[in-house]
Amino acid sequence: MKNIFLLLILSVVILQGKAQDHAWAFGFYGDVQLESPGYQGAFGIQGKYDFATHSAVQAQVYGRNGYVAVGGDYILSLLDRTKSNFNVFLGGGISQDFYRYQELSEEQAWPEKRENFTMVNGQVGASYYFPTVNLSLYTGYKLKYNFEWEEIDPNYLMLGVRYHLW
Repeated sequence: MKNIFLLLILSVVILQGKAQDHAWAFGFYGDVQLESPGYQGAFGIQGKYDFATHSAVQAQVYGRNGYVAVGGDYILSLLDRTKSNFNVFLGGGISQDFYRYQELSEEQAWPEKRENFTMVNGQVGASYYFPTVNLSLYTGYKLKYNFEWEEIDPNYLMLGVRYHLW
């Protein structure tokens, strides 16, 4: 009886596994700066909502020791997500980056400093949705613009996996 029930649930899941029918997705996000060998990468969580066939918004919180970023992006999918599991996307967004560190000198350690910066970012990437397990993998290239320093910080590799809920 358990096997029949399990087979029935599995059949429903497989039959519902069309190309990206689920509007909400949650998962893990990471970025690594390719230009700086000392950059340790930043990792966190991300949520995405597809509100139209080619449009979505996403929000993420990620960081590492002494650094946390909170941001949101608008994503434009170039292919119809309901007809293709593969997709290419463009995006833009804004984030607030928070830093905490101590300056050290030979004589003394200074009190902890805290700084935050508003960043605008642009991204381009590709994703693939696996309908049988409701997972999508994506990768892309991201560049960030720091308003305070008025400089572009390029060469970020984005990596992520999302589980599509409903």
